[in-house]
Amino acid sequence: MSILHMNEEMYKQHIARTDKPVLIEFSAPWCSYCRRLAPALDEIAAEYQDRLVIGQINIDDEPTLAEQEKIELVPTLLLYQNGRLLGSTVAPESKAQLESFIGQAFQQEQKQREASAHVYDMIVVGGGPGGYTAALYAARAGLDTILLEELSSGGQMALTEQIDNYPGFEDGIDGFTLGEKMRKGAERFGVQTQLTEVLSLVLSGEVKQVETSAGKLLGKTVVLATGASPRELGVPDEKELVGRGVNYCAACDGMFYKGKTVVVVGGGNSAAADALLLSRVCAQVILVHRRDTLRATKIYHDPLLHAENVSFRWNSTVTELLHEDKVTGVRLRDVQTGEESIVPCDGVFVSVGRKPATELVKDQLALDPAGYIIADESTKTALPGVFAVGDVRTKALRQIVTAVADGAVAVHYAEEYLTENV
Repeated sequence: MSILHMNEEMYKQHIARTDKPVLIEFSAPWCSYCRRLAPALDEIAAEYQDRLVIGQINIDDEPTLAEQEKIELVPTLLLYQNGRLLGSTVAPESKAQLESFIGQAFQQEQKQREASAHVYDMIVVGGGPGGYTAALYAARAGLDTILLEELSSGGQMALTEQIDNYPGFEDGIDGFTLGEKMRKGAERFGVQTQLTEVLSLVLSGEVKQVETSAGKLLGKTVVLATGASPRELGVPDEKELVGRGVNYCAACDGMFYKGKTVVVVGGGNSAAADALLLSRVCAQVILVHRRDTLRATKIYHDPLLHAENVSFRWNSTVTELLHEDKVTGVRLRDVQTGEESIVPCDGVFVSVGRKPATELVKDQLALDPAGYIIADESTKTALPGVFAVGDVRTKALRQIVTAVADGAVAVHYAEEYLTENV
């Protein structure tokens, strides 16, 4: 079969084909690399004619399609199967390189098909302390376990510069290192870690389905360890100013404000810890809290009150972020008098609580008014075989040590469920 010259309509029809994979080349008549690739592409078309459809699109004739597919360089080749993109490559330099790309894409597709047919004993969604503890306990109990994490081990814990309240580390430990230790400990017993984004969940039934960016996985039990993320202030321009003066992680971004003035908004443990950390690098730290005393535990009070470069604006809320290209200050309102004032600053650190990552389950599991999954100390949710651990569930105290405890408890009840029901 020769190479098909396609327009947008033909392109959309062919990439949805189910009988054969489709290789599409986006090219241009003025492109010297495209002309160089043409003989190799012709040979591939002849040799693979029974297994592969090859199409060619001139980006000069189809500029809208090229823009939709985000084609920035030519030649760009996209390989589809059953309407799904298997892979892409830009300007392969030889026929062998092109064949290698096609072969690797087909191998990956085969692995995904095999994975989608396999049913795990446990799928853990989230790689924080609760997730990795559940995975560790499950693997040591002989359960076939896979853990799914979007970015890296540790979850929100990985962003913590110093952890002093997790037993076993007399000098403390940073969150990233602790997360890596947890991952390695679990993988030592056979846990698979897959870095992928979870797109959807089907949690009812005997076999649960987890759709990821790498394909579908099946499991007899699911442990939800998706955690919680920083809550926003909800003032105008907040999202637009992230990275330009608005921050949510003092450990991550504090050094950008060395010798400068920053505002910390909040009054709980996180806000107090952030203020203390920033007081070591910033010239001045102004803590803004809507009440007249901190909600943080007493251990934070004395260090903050005695820090010479930390000041407080009690009974105040932030109503506006003042800025040009970057944040230049905040407008405060006194919650008792309504009086407004302006505080100049170089940056704002928002620490007003967290929001649970429950978007994937909000229509399947019961949530409390704050959006956390309703699960008691057994970690059992309303659906059999589904457990919630760590910061994502309703609980009195959200700490690393309580997340770890949840992970161990979840596996105890998961084993009980598997014995009785599967």
